[in-house]
Amino acid sequence: MIRHLGFLAALIVGAFLFASSPTFGAEEMKETGKQATITGRVVDPACYIHMGLKGESHKQCATACAKAGQAFGILDEKAGVLYQVLEGAIATDPNKLLWGHEEEIVTVKGIVFHKDGMHAIVAQEVTKGS
Repeated sequence: MIRHLGFLAALIVGAFLFASSPTFGAEEMKETGKQATITGRVVDPACYIHMGLKGESHKQCATACAKAGQAFGILDEKAGVLYQVLEGAIATDPNKLLWGHEEEIVTVKGIVFHKDGMHAIVAQEVTKGS
């Protein structure tokens, strides 16, 4: 019984230390990501990957999916690369800077990640591109 109480106490202390640790912020991201600028189309990644849908005719659907919780993607059509848009801090809207740009070409400055064939960006600045 005492062994179980010791284990339980260690678990509680570990959970407290984990919960009180600092959140994953921009400084930590810079250690694994790289500052970059990309230009591409703001897309709904689910519809683009699953059905190839993109462009002005898909704008309403992309907006509805994002409002339902889907993070946008930035499609670099020239390079054939889709960047998943990530949140910059825990419990924030990854789409914050992209609202109103659905299915438009934009230039995004932010922190880019490449891992296991996946590409992602934490947007820090968005301007309408061409």
